[in-house]
Amino acid sequence: MSNKPYSAYSVEELALDDLFVRWVQYPDDDEVEAYWQNWLDQNPECVETAETARRLINEGGRPISLALSTDEASSLWGRIRESLQTLEDLRPLQADVRAVIGWWYFIRTVAALLGVILLVGWALWMQYGPDQNVWTISTPANQTREIRLPDNSLMTLHPNSTVRYARRWADETPRAVWLKGEADFSITHRNDTSSSRLFRVHLPDFTIEAVGTAFRVRQNPTGTRVALASGQLNLLFKQQKPIQLKPGDSIEVASGLAKYLP
Repeated sequence: MSNKPYSAYSVEELALDDLFVRWVQYPDDDEVEAYWQNWLDQNPECVETAETARRLINEGGRPISLALSTDEASSLWGRIRESLQTLEDLRPLQADVRAVIGWWYFIRTVAALLGVILLVGWALWMQYGPDQNVWTISTPANQTREIRLPDNSLMTLHPNSTVRYARRWADETPRAVWLKGEADFSITHRNDTSSSRLFRVHLPDFTIEAVGTAFRVRQNPTGTRVALASGQLNLLFKQQKPIQLKPGDSIEVASGLAKYLP
């Protein structure tokens, strides 16, 4: 998926890498999850670095909390004031003047620190916040919507349906959407041999894998139907062998079992 020398990355470098951030922010992305788990298996010495980078990303995306107890807060401010009042440029001053200036230094230092924390948190949210990276589109009961995906593939989303996908698709990862409901797809074909030539539709029970294909997906209370109009289509299951469909084939998946339809 990527040829970057991740094993040599520091915590900070790993926390700023787009592919690593995508893994932390979107753990249900099967392809990225498989890549990083395989990388950790091959580089066990990097587990601690990866875990620290993961915590750094998660903490950067959380609201800042200064929930200290009264005793803890008093102790913390006392230590800061004491340290500030012992600075070289404050020692020649009288005690009362030194205390006033110490308070001024203290307030200025705290304000600067909070400003840096807020700036870093805002930057991480703007770059990696959920609303910044992912489109979620839903259709009401009486509406059908045509959607042009980031690779120029076309998708027709039928009524009472929802699709979710990343706003930008990286060259080293498969193109993927998460569907609930019914949709028609006309997939743009890619001639390269990388994983990005694959197009995947993730459903609750299985994944559809296509290469330059036109097909329909319809979910209902009894199961999910897939009909292939043209191209190549594979159905990937967690606990059984993949099923390959030929143009004109229709199949229904219910309770983990698949059967061809006439």
